[in-house]
Amino acid sequence: MAVFCEKVLKENDGVMSFIRIVDRITFAMPSASATPPALPLFVVLMFKAGDAKGTFSISLRAIGPSGQQIGTIEMPVLFEGEDRGANVVLQLSFQPVEEGLHWFDVLVDGHRVTRIPLRALYQTISVTGAGPASG
Repeated sequence: MAVFCEKVLKENDGVMSFIRIVDRITFAMPSASATPPALPLFVVLMFKAGDAKGTFSISLRAIGPSGQQIGTIEMPVLFEGEDRGANVVLQLSFQPVEEGLHWFDVLVDGHRVTRIPLRALYQTISVTGAGPASG
């Protein structure tokens, strides 16, 4: 499993819940030239080992809408084989520099096993307010 969500709960018995799974985010922008605020998100990667045993390198590679690589996070993960799982939960700060579809490649030892889409939409809002009251 590979998803973005707003919150992750882990109970005392180890069972996890993922709250508000998202694949598109609308940023309210005060002007077309404004920079969107950073949004905290969790990325959850869950694996089952199968035949894999040992330590493997797990990477999350971000690619922007224009195709440029934005950055990569890499970490070692231990696979114990068979039905044993390996879970990776990371908190990220998503602040897109451009509107559109961002892809996050999930790699195991350099081989892409899946991709997670995350679309950033910009919505320009107009802020109007009443002037000072006169009386």
